[in-house]
Order: sequence, then C-alpha cells, then structure tokens
Amino acid sequence: MLEGQRILVTGATGQVARTLAEQLEPNNEVWAAARFTDEKARQELEQRGIRTVFFSMGDEDLSGLPDVDYVFHAGANTDPQTPEIGMLHNAEGSGFLMQRYRDAKAFLHISSSSVYRVSPSACEPTREDHELGGHAGYSPHYAMSKLAAEAVVRFQARALSLPTLIARLDAAYGRCSHGGVPMILYEMMKAGMSYTRAESGDSYCSLIHEDDIAEQVQNLILEAHVPARIVNLGGDEVASVEEIIAYLEELTGLRMTIETAEQASWTMKILDNTLRKQLGGPCKVSWKDGVRRSLAARHPDAIID
Repeated sequence: MLEGQRILVTGATGQVARTLAEQLEPNNEVWAAARFTDEKARQELEQRGIRTVFFSMGDEDLSGLPDVDYVFHAGANTDPQTPEIGMLHNAEGSGFLMQRYRDAKAFLHISSSSVYRVSPSACEPTREDHELGGHAGYSPHYAMSKLAAEAVVRFQARALSLPTLIARLDAAYGRCSHGGVPMILYEMMKAGMSYTRAESGDSYCSLIHEDDIAEQVQNLILEAHVPARIVNLGGDEVASVEEIIAYLEELTGLRMTIETAEQASWTMKILDNTLRKQLGGPCKVSWKDGVRRSLAARHPDAIID
C-alpha cells in the first residue's frame, strides 16, 4: 500500500473515490480535487485530515492544483447532457489533468465497463481485448465519452512518458454516494417499484465493494507503465440482479415484484478479472457481506435480523 506519498484523488466526494481518499489519508498527504458544490462533503473530508482543492473537469489551466507523486483520477461526468459536454469533461479534462501531472510517478484513470460492446444476454466474462463501442442505458453520452477519454489517456501516457493504468470499473457499490446497484434496488423496493427481468434470463455482474476498489487501485497504480496498461476492475464473485434482490428481501423482509420483458431494467456484464488478480491480488469482501454492510451503514433500521 502507498505510504509517505503526496496523492491527488479526483471525484473524492463520490461513490468510487471517497473510500480511497479516506484509506490513503492516515499514511499519506492526500488532496481531494473537486468543484465542491456540496460544502458538507468538503467539510467531512477536511475533518478527516484530507486537504481539498477546487478542480473543474475540462479546465485547461490547472496550475492551482498541488504538486503530488500519484494521481487517482476517478472524477467523471456520469450523465453528460450532450456529446460535447461528455467529450469536454471526461476526455479533454483527463488529458489536461495528465498534462498538469506529467512529472508524477504514476497516473491511474478510472474508466467504465460500459465501453465494451457486449450483448445483454452474454454470459461469458468480458476480457480487456473484447470488442469496444458500448452504450450505457442510463446515460446516452456516457460510454462514448469514457471511451474517448481512454484514447486521450493512452495518447498522453506516451506523449508525456507518464506511467499510466486505465481501470475499467464494473458494478461498484458501498455506503458512499448512491450506493450502487444493491442500494438502488433497496430504494426501489422501499418505494414499491418493480424490476424487469429479461426473457433470456438473469442479468449477471461483477459486483465490487468500495473497500476492495480502494485496495485494488493502490496496488494497480504501482503497475502503471508506458504505454498505458488496461485492466478490468470488477469483483471476484458473479452475482445476478435477481440474486441481489432475493438477498435484500431476506435481509429486510421487503418484497419486490419482478416482471418479465424482452429487455431487463439493467443490462449488466461479467468481467474477466484474471489480469487484475495477477496485478492487484484477490478481492476480500464477498458480495453478500458487502451488501449487508452497505445496507447497515446507509439504513441502520432496514435489517430485520
């Protein structure tokens, strides 16, 4: 794990990077970079000893950011309203950030498994060399902008001789931000909403808990090099949305109506994590333990046993 380093974490108020910043802080000088439209989030980070600095994705002049040894770029516009905004924030913004930190020891870019072109009914694990050109149903311009960002990051790694690793994150979840798929499902249950299952079968994914993400990326950034390395970042266990629903029902006593249609409410995928295990080691949080812990942290009265 990283110790005695100066580290910048973008997106530290969000789901993916909040836990990372908190885990890094005891042994490093950690800077959280964001726009901080939520003043409470800034105060909470600073109370933990994490330094904060203003950062807006897409800005060309980043001279106000501190000098650091390592950069974890998890900040992203997850719902750009136009292709132009997606390209500016997620693609060009990543390029300007790398240019600012051309002298860093390493740069880790959090990408998305949505960049893969995978059939909704695919059950084989998706490797890093799988066909690209995916689509995120929840945001029409997101997957495109993340794939464009990967191209910019790959170019900058070579142009700047900056050791880089691109981590394609799958279904992250935990206590932070919206909590990921399991916590969204719980909120749907509580509101009496139904879930639609695909006629072709269950929707499987590689859930990865925020604690595992925080540990894995610390290991992975030490494997960064030129040209940029691309690594899937998903959990070691495979779970279906339908299995997650059943477990939430068991924990809470709530029930969710499951309907059937040609397409599921969420099209998911399974990642092949062979390379990630080689470079970063195994995950430590089982999906059931992680879901239970996340639910207990976010909704202490939800669990009935």
